[in-house]
Amino acid sequence: MFPSLIAYSTSLTRLLPVQAFQVFGHEIVISVSKKYLLATLLFLHHHSNGSFQLLTSISGVDYPEREERFEIVYDLLSVRSNSRIRVKTYTDEISPLSSVVSIYPSANWWEREIWDLFGVFFFESPRFATNSYGLWF
Repeated sequence: MFPSLIAYSTSLTRLLPVQAFQVFGHEIVISVSKKYLLATLLFLHHHSNGSFQLLTSISGVDYPEREERFEIVYDLLSVRSNSRIRVKTYTDEISPLSSVVSIYPSANWWEREIWDLFGVFFFESPRFATNSYGLWF
């Protein structure tokens, strides 16, 4: 582990509503409440110390035994500092997450994929006119 990553992670816990953080090798992993997801990603995107301007992927994991069974993971990259951060949040079958397309336009496809595979709804997400079968919805 690098002391600079731990110091940066600790500073994030003072600036953001981070529930937990871990450092794995060269990567920081933070967990945030779905309530603060959009604000957290906006901060990481715009703050000069982070400048995480690229969303490299969004993935979902289903843990059926948990109350909030879906873990949604956002992988961000800062080209300026050549660093990565992973932001995790949790939700259930009923509660929607805020769409991050307004911050990261590439999120549109991944949000759609998570909707198709897990049924996790993203609030204020741009909708496609048709699905892969050509059906309107």
